[in-house]
Parts: sequence; C-alpha cells; structure tokens
Amino acid sequence: MTYPGTPSRRESFQKLSPPRSGISWADYLEGFHERQPGITEDVLCLATAQGLNPYSWIAEPLPQTGAVLDLACGSAPTAGCFARGRWVGTDRSPGELARAARGGAGPLVRADATALPFATGAFDGVVCSMAIMLLQPLDAVLTEIRRVLVTGGIGVFMLPGSRPLRVADLLHYLQLMIAVRRTHLAYPNDRLLIRSEGVFHRAGFELVADERLRFEYTFGDEEATRRFVNSLYLPAVPDARVADASRRAAGWVGERMGIPLRRMMVRAA
Repeated sequence: MTYPGTPSRRESFQKLSPPRSGISWADYLEGFHERQPGITEDVLCLATAQGLNPYSWIAEPLPQTGAVLDLACGSAPTAGCFARGRWVGTDRSPGELARAARGGAGPLVRADATALPFATGAFDGVVCSMAIMLLQPLDAVLTEIRRVLVTGGIGVFMLPGSRPLRVADLLHYLQLMIAVRRTHLAYPNDRLLIRSEGVFHRAGFELVADERLRFEYTFGDEEATRRFVNSLYLPAVPDARVADASRRAAGWVGERMGIPLRRMMVRAA
C-alpha cells in the first residue's frame, strides 16, 4: 500500500530493495498478496476525497466506450466503474484473482505484465492501480501496455504520492516509521518515476496529466487501524515491529489519516 516519502534521485537503488533480506520484491509481493488478498482495496475503498474514492478517481479519465484492461487488478475494485462486458482484469496473484472472482468480477486472466495474452490494439483504455511503482522491468511493462492499446488509447496509473498532507498526517506517519524503524517506504520504480515523461515517451506514450490528491481514511475502530498498518509494504520488517506499529495506531480510533495519491494519465502515440 501507500506511504508518503518518495526517495530523492541521489538515494541509491539498493535502498529500494528489501533491506537485509535475501527475498526479492517479486517474492515478497507474492507472499503479501496470497496472505491477505484485497487488503489494499479494503483500505482505499473507504478513503474519500471530493466525493470520490480512489478507484472512482482513477477511472474518471478513461474512455466512455470500448474495452478497458485493469492491469494488476487485485480484487477488482475498478470493475464496477465500467459497464459489464467492457472490463477485463489481469493479475499474477491467484489469491487476488480468487477474491475478485468471488466478488463477481470478470473476465479475469492470470498473466505477467511483461507478456499480456491479448492482441495488439485490443483495448481502448488501461488502468493500473497501486502497481506501476512495483512492476519490473518498467520499460518492458510500459511497452507491453502500449502494444495492447489502440493508437490514441488512454492509460491511467495510480500510485503512492508524497503530497498533499496535513501536519497531523505527517505526525501519524512519523510514529509508524519510528515503530518499524524506517525513514520512509520506497518502491523499485521510484527513481524512474521521478521524471516520468521520458520513461513514458520511450514506450510510445505522451504524458497528458500528473495530478495529486489527498484522500482521507477514518479509523473507525481498532480493526481499521490494524488494516491500515497491515496494508503497508514492509519487506524485511520483523513481525514484532509491525505489531508495535499496530499498537501505536490503536490509539487513533476516531481520527482521520490522509493518504496522498498520484494519478498519471498517458495517451498512446
């Protein structure tokens, strides 16, 4: 899940890998989503800004007609944003796809983002929520997205942001990072996405918009606080530290937390 604090360009790539651990990001993510499928969506579906949740926000710029591919669809929270028959979901995680199927979403296809089993130009739009900062190698993923999009088709990506936030939000995040002994959370593609226009251009896209919005999540009870902490990607952080973060968050019942998100829109050239 998301946490503000994208590293600077001067930080080494090694800081973007799980520290002091032999596990790869791919293996970490596979285990994370098999253990708790849909947890990211469970948090973000309850976050709101300007009358929208993040999935309504990411679906807004997509075409009103034609087929839409949801890449790394998770438990399929965007499926309900489109008329039946327009949406196709794909993900690598069997657990996420199983939860999506239980919710009635479909069609669903298990596939890798670098080798999508769809014809060239099969889609008018592609949506990718909370995954573009993780999918590797990014250039290959974007090239494959471009291949399955029609010329002029729209791609929309949602990923963690670092702003806007309020002082109270920053204090909450600081407490969590102290508990897990991190300065910030980082993702494999952070450096590439700092100057994203060139990355998209190489893959055959024009960057149309790069927007940021603060969504608000309410800690209605202790379960809501645990869910938020457990949704964070914390590779190589011992369970005891995650439990400490949950104990700190348990005192926030009744409070609200800002979640800063970034929405990037591209057009297939």
